[in-house]
Amino acid sequence: MCDLLPSAPLSGHRALISVPRLGAVLMAAAMLFHPASAQPADSAPAFVLVERLATTGPESVQEDYSTLAKEILPKYGGIYLARSQVNTVLEGPDPAPCCVAILQFPSIDAAKRWYASPENQAAAKVRQSGARFRLLAVTGLSAAEKVKTTGTPR
Repeated sequence: MCDLLPSAPLSGHRALISVPRLGAVLMAAAMLFHPASAQPADSAPAFVLVERLATTGPESVQEDYSTLAKEILPKYGGIYLARSQVNTVLEGPDPAPCCVAILQFPSIDAAKRWYASPENQAAAKVRQSGARFRLLAVTGLSAAEKVKTTGTPR
């Protein structure tokens, strides 16, 4: 089982919602709990995309990492928006990563503090001992930028 999923394996079950739609639903739900209005208009959230590229050790290593990660993330204002083992490549080379997570932080600085923190670096060594990952931090749109692109506050 993927360390990014807390539930039972999905084999043998059809997805009720596509990954892109699930991501949109989760993003909307996150906005209810972390609305843009709670941040200054010039503040932009950050999102971290976590991809497991290859599994190199026993799955128990990722389960150990998952336990550590769940305790560290909230200390830096981070939340999970998505965790999925059912991923579809829409463009680019196959295969899709086996496991993907999307994390949200209040700012890119908060995401960087989380990543560089001693406790996350210690947990990352556990994670890296059983798999290869790619983590990408993306600066989101501030509330003011959302109004500019959509015409309405979001």
